[in-house]
Parts: sequence; structure tokens; C-alpha cells
Amino acid sequence: MYRLLIFFLLLLGASPLSSFGDTGTTLISGKVVDSLSRKGVPFVTVTVQNAQSKVLKRLASDANGTFEFSLKENLKGEVVISAVGYNPVRVKFAAGSKSKESLGSIMMSEASAKLGQVVVQAQKQLVKIDVDKISYNTDADPEAQTSNALDMLRKVPLVTVDGEDNITLKGSSSFKILVNGKESTLMSSSPKDILKGMPASSIKNVEVITNPSSKYSAEGVGGIINIVTTKKTLEGVTGNVNLRADNIGGFGGSIYTTAKIGKFSFSVNYGPNRRKEKESTSSSIMENFLSPTNHRTETFSSSNGSSYSHFGSGEMSYEIDSLNLISMSFWGYGGKWKSNPDGITSVYDDQGVLFQQFNQQNTYKRTFGSMSGNLDYQRSFKKPDKLFTVSYKLDYNPSGTENEYEVKGIKNYTDIQNKSKNDAASYEHTFQVDFVNPITERHQYEVGTKYILRTNPSETDYYNFVNSDWVDDPTRYNKLTYTQNIVAAYAGYLYKMKKVSLKTGFRLEGAYTDANSKQGVATKTPFNNNVTDVVPYFTLSYKLAESSSVKFNYTQRLQRPGIWYLNPYVDDSKPKMISYGNPNLKTEKVNAFDISYSYFSGKANLEAGLSTRLNDNAIQSIISVRSDGVQVQTYENSGINNSFGGNLYGSYRPWSILSLDIHGETSYSIMERNSNGEKLRKEGWETYMGGSIRWTIIKGLSLSTYGGGSTGWLQLQGKSKGFFYNGVSLRKDLLKSKMNVSISVSNPFQEYRTWKSDMRDDTFSSHNENRSLNRTFSFGISYRFGKMGAMVKKAQRGINNDDVKSGGSKGGNGGGGN
Repeated sequence: MYRLLIFFLLLLGASPLSSFGDTGTTLISGKVVDSLSRKGVPFVTVTVQNAQSKVLKRLASDANGTFEFSLKENLKGEVVISAVGYNPVRVKFAAGSKSKESLGSIMMSEASAKLGQVVVQAQKQLVKIDVDKISYNTDADPEAQTSNALDMLRKVPLVTVDGEDNITLKGSSSFKILVNGKESTLMSSSPKDILKGMPASSIKNVEVITNPSSKYSAEGVGGIINIVTTKKTLEGVTGNVNLRADNIGGFGGSIYTTAKIGKFSFSVNYGPNRRKEKESTSSSIMENFLSPTNHRTETFSSSNGSSYSHFGSGEMSYEIDSLNLISMSFWGYGGKWKSNPDGITSVYDDQGVLFQQFNQQNTYKRTFGSMSGNLDYQRSFKKPDKLFTVSYKLDYNPSGTENEYEVKGIKNYTDIQNKSKNDAASYEHTFQVDFVNPITERHQYEVGTKYILRTNPSETDYYNFVNSDWVDDPTRYNKLTYTQNIVAAYAGYLYKMKKVSLKTGFRLEGAYTDANSKQGVATKTPFNNNVTDVVPYFTLSYKLAESSSVKFNYTQRLQRPGIWYLNPYVDDSKPKMISYGNPNLKTEKVNAFDISYSYFSGKANLEAGLSTRLNDNAIQSIISVRSDGVQVQTYENSGINNSFGGNLYGSYRPWSILSLDIHGETSYSIMERNSNGEKLRKEGWETYMGGSIRWTIIKGLSLSTYGGGSTGWLQLQGKSKGFFYNGVSLRKDLLKSKMNVSISVSNPFQEYRTWKSDMRDDTFSSHNENRSLNRTFSFGISYRFGKMGAMVKKAQRGINNDDVKSGGSKGGNGGGGN
């Protein structure tokens, strides 16, 4: 089946190749130079228009003033070249008469200061490099009128969208997508589906922030993609419908619509999703060096699972007047997951004789959900970029689990049948105030405050199956109450000169936790965790040329232990395994140093950097084995986790129909644990590389392929093995690009993937393997309807909470193992 589909993809991709060399296509090139110095004028804006002055394309030249574009139509027109400080130039062309046409060197003269009345039609650069970000000016791209937001992201420097529409920033998936400077609930579930439904004409520009400043939460995300929406007030209704399905029984879709009527605008998004997990298997072998009886434990298990969920969201806003805006949004999802894992465990002594054996059967059910709402007030001023915002956000995340567990002894093990039920939730209220004020063109400051109230109730009941009935076990009852108050304030300052820019600031955050864990009938364990941190931020940028710069950055990033790490409840519901949290954990503090070089031109983008991460207070998962063969897991602030490495991102677009990108990173990590006189050290290299190719075979038909791999990741007590991935997809645009159909296959040459890892210390060694279905075929269809209008206008500042180091289900019982 899959060979036939791969053949179909290749055949469909190759069938129009005869059209690739269409004689009607003309490649037009030129170079813009200063009329006096004869040097190239960097990053001029080149506008291509026909004889009726209709804009066909708009592009930017490279740092040397060179540009080129292709036209497939037999037409005559002109190229309008503009740059700040120069008089605009118009050059005529004729496409279709020959395959290549050179416009030669085009002279631009500086604008005269003696002109009496001058009308300046300045056209913005498509790519702008700033001290702390890179911006792509979507508003100046004519293709934005017929594209969606995801298509625009393919053009943004440092951002990659692969053949399956997965988004990465500098090759990493550790980033946030913000809308107008705040975390949008629309982007939290499936950003690629949301962005497919948004018209690109509603976006003003896309900002890439690789080193977030002190105004953002101190939690260490790898970067930020900030989508700044347009301030247009066009009337109309537009929307998008998406459907998708795969070969293992999964399917999903979404419908997005937005409208603006007078001062009121709104958008609504809804989608269902079905996911299936076909049989996956896992096996492990553990040797216990402390016991001759429970010396070797072998476990094999298999599992099937499925889930069904819905998500919905909406946004609305009301413009009181040109300076005052009220906006609100809501978002939610919910669903159920069910799986039926089963397995067998065998224990051997040091002579290889079977000592103990039992079967395990599980029925696991989980309900999950999340609801969120924002309310923002924004006050603008006549002074550009001066802004005052007040925001409130409410988050509610209910969850529930039911796990029925049965163990049947085969040799030297007593039959056990029990059941647990957990009801948990997370409530979060956030209040935030921000103020930005540019004093002059060179000086700007920003200040803000935030308060967060979090509560996480959780209650777990256990039952034993006795005499054909379920009987409550009060000794295993657990109730957790958890309250956390966070107070934060930040201040930042920006100074800009012609070539040197400086941005600095700090963030003060205090987190005060009060919790109580009740285990059994009378055992109560109160615990608190109070920390106050000052997080500095410093960035120095030097512009080597209009197209290149060098940047140095220092900041401190925080990882606070979440409820999963803190809850002291001891979970011993599984044979041969005990886990519990540590209420005395402290916040991780990572000192991050980065130095990078960036180069951007019309065809090529390059960013290379060196980085250092120093963490002497790392939260680490610690596993030990008792003499009876039981594995014990908990967490400690017990040592060092430092890394020294480099990263590379590059993209090249030799022609408008072909784009290539490559990204990778390598680092040398040192992990060390010092606890109770014991010293454990692990060090080694970790490397990841990936890349993609996107080829527009003919207009409306594109082929994408991607691939990559990793050497595996280090752990304090072991290392995981490497892996690789690849995929290919074909997309066809129909009905004047209002509809597109895509077919894709991921990992066509590897039906199953096996993840391997090894762990070892003085008490044990273990080898684990997990095998799951890897090859997937997918089909998708998308249709855009309505008239392009304005996206819902929202406050440019808002709430973004991402400071918690999570290790399990949000609001869950915690301490219950991974």
C-alpha cells in the first residue's frame, strides 16, 4: 500500500516537469547602485507592476543591491525602485520575449534637500533587523492578499514550516507564538490549524525574538514568534474550513471565521479531533547489584489507545475610539483518552533461575479539558509606540483519571486487583499592567507588574477488589490542596544608535507556595516553597552592515518546580515501582550566555552562534533500586547541568520556486550529582540536525520534503539512543488558491520506530526499548471563503504565563511517577 502511495506522489510530482521549462517564463535581474559612489544600495524595495500600474510582486534587493524575479506572462510593465533618502527610479521591461532579461546597473541619486514640495512614497523593507528581533513586513508583501498566515511564516527568517506544516524556530520546537505581544489561546492547541485559517492580509508583520527580554516571563523558552495584526478597519466576513485524516484511523478538522461590522469585530474557531495509537510495545531489563535473589527483572508490555476531543475559541473587540480598545477572548478544549496496557514481569536470581513472575492488566481512562478567557483594555496615545494596557486572564483545567489494575501471580506473587480514581483541577487568575514609552527615537523604557493566584485541588480514592466487590481503602486515600501566589515586576530600557544598540532590564519575581498533602486517614504533610528571584537581561548588538550584525546576550532563566515535582504523596500502586515528589525543591536558575552572527539578504539567511548554559541547582530525576528489587523515583536539587555548544541556521532561495533550509545544534553537556557523599557524573556530546526543501513545480503545485536526526540525549544516569525522521508531501492549490489539497507520508522508509535508552549507577543498570508505529499517511483539504477583512483587533500587550516546570498532568495528583 505505502509503496503504491509513494509511487503516486513521485508520479504526480514529476508529471508537470515538462512545464518547468516553459518558454514564456522570463527571469529579470538588475543591480541598484549609488549614482556617485557606484556602490550597491542595500535592501531597496523593488515593486513590479504592469502597464496598468497593478502591483504584481514586491521584493527586497540583497545587501549589494542585486535583485531578480520571474514572470510567466507575456506582458510589458515597469519596475519601481525606492529607498529612503533616494529619489525613486522607474525602469521598463518586457517579459516573455526571451528567457532572461538584465536591466543592468540602475543608478539612484540622493533626494535633493532643495525641492519645494515633495511627495514621498516610502516602501518598507520586507525584512528588518532590530536589536532584539527580526521582523518580516507582511503588509508589504502582495502575496499576503491571497495567502494564509501559515504561508507567510514560510518566508520569515529563522522560521521553518515543514511538509506536514509543523513549525520550528531555528530548528527547535521550544518557542511560543504570541499575538500582539501576548500568548493567544488560539495558538495553544494546534497552531498550524489555526494559522491556516487566518488570512495573511490581517497581519502587519511577524517578529522573531530569539532572546526574550525581561518583559516576558522568566521561564526559559527558546524564542518567540510574535504576530502583529493590522490596524485596518475593513468590513467583511472571511473564514476557512480544514479537514484531515490518516491511515491509522485518526481524523480532525476545524472551521474558522472572522467578521467586522462597524466598531465591533469577532472571530470563532471550532474543531474536533480523533487520535488512535495502534499497538505499541515496550520492554526493559534491569539488573539489581544489591540482591542475589531479585537480581534480574525483565518486563514486556503492549498497549492500544484512542482519544476523541473538541476545541473551540473566539475573540472579539470593540473600539471605543481611535485611542481606546477593549478586547476579549475565550478558548477551551476537552476530551477522553482510553488505553488497555498489559504485560508480564519475570524476576531471576543471580544464577539465572526464575524466582518470581506475574501478569499485569490495566484499563486506563482519562478525561481532560481546559478553559481560558482574557479581558484587555488598551490605551494608545498620539505619540507613536506609547502604550498602556491592563489585562485579566482566567484559566481552568479540570482532569480526572480512573485506573483499574490487576496483577495475576504466576510464581511467588500474590494476586492483586485494585482501582484508583482521581479528580483534580487547576485554577489560575492573572492580573497584569504594562506601560511603554519611547522618550526619543534613541531612548525607550517599559515597565509592568503581574500578579498570579494559582490553586490546584486534587483528591484520590483507592479501592481493593475483595469478595467480588470493590472496597474502599482509606489507608491509601490522598487529598492535596495547593495554593501559589506570584508577584512580579519588570523594567526595561532601550538605547539605539546608528550601528550600536543596547537593551537591558530586570525582572523581580516572588513565588509563595502553601500546600497540604493528606495521605491515609490521619497523615498530613504540610509544606511550603517560597522563593524570590531577580532576573537580569542584557543585549548588545552591533550592525556590521545593513545585512549583517553581531549580538551578545546574557539573561537568567528560571524553572520553578510544579506540583508534579513537589507533592510528597507516595505512589506505590504499581509492582516493583515507588515514586514521590520533593516539597523542598528550589527554583532552577540558569545563567545563559549567547553570541551570534546574523546575515540576511533577499536569497540567503544565515545565523550562527555559540551558547553557554550554567546551572548549579538543577532539578534532577533520581532513580534507585532497593534490595527487594523495587525501583524508587524522586527529585532533587542535587547538582550541575551545564552545556557549551553552537547552533546554525541557514536558508537559501536560489529562485522563487525553490527554497532550502538547514538547522542544527551541538553541545557538550556536563551533569553532576552530589548528594549524601555520593558523586555521579555524566558528560558527552549531543547533536541534532535537520533540513527541508520546498519546490513549486508549477504555479499552484508544490512538493516538500524534510528530514533530520539526533545522536540521542544525555541523562544523569544514562543516555538515549539516536533517531532519524523524514517525510514528503504534495500540495495542489485550486479555485484561485481558495482551496488546497495535500497528501503526505511521514517516515516512509521506517514502519516502526524503536526508542532505546540505558541507565546505570552503583546499584543497578537498565536497558529500555519502546516500539511504536512510525509510518503515517495523511490527507488534508482546506477551503477559504468570504471577503478578506480585518482580523479582530486586540491589545498589543497581554498575559503570558509559562514559568512552571511541569512533569505530568496539570493539576494532577503529582508524585506518581512518569
